[in-house]
Amino acid sequence: MANGSFQVSAQELSTILRHDYKPVIFLINNGGYTIERGYLGKTEPYNDIANWAYADLPKAFCPDTSAQSFVVKTSGDLQNALSAPNDTMIFVESIMDPYDAPGAITSSSNKGAELDYGPRGPQGRDNLQLRPATYEGGRPVPIR
Repeated sequence: MANGSFQVSAQELSTILRHDYKPVIFLINNGGYTIERGYLGKTEPYNDIANWAYADLPKAFCPDTSAQSFVVKTSGDLQNALSAPNDTMIFVESIMDPYDAPGAITSSSNKGAELDYGPRGPQGRDNLQLRPATYEGGRPVPIR
């Protein structure tokens, strides 16, 4: 789940804790609405959202919980989170670049702008949309 959609359903984390369910929840924290950034709002402030302390939420909702929370910024952080015993809820907040998006997302949002605005629409101007990653030497070059 991405952080934008999580903010409209965060109360369900409280339900999960109340029932002592033990899911592993991955939250992608990319600072906003990636699909909308891909459409026409790459740098528009309306696609930015408040940055919550997501990994702290299990303890905020249920101070006595044994849930484990992780903030993942590196592959080492991810390995640490993945090696945690799964005997309680695990909440993993993965910090991502706001412009990092799978090719399918950028492609579909770019096509949506083409459908809405036509070939001479505003999406033709530079830096309004996320664009699918290009590759150099077999590795993706970050979208900027």
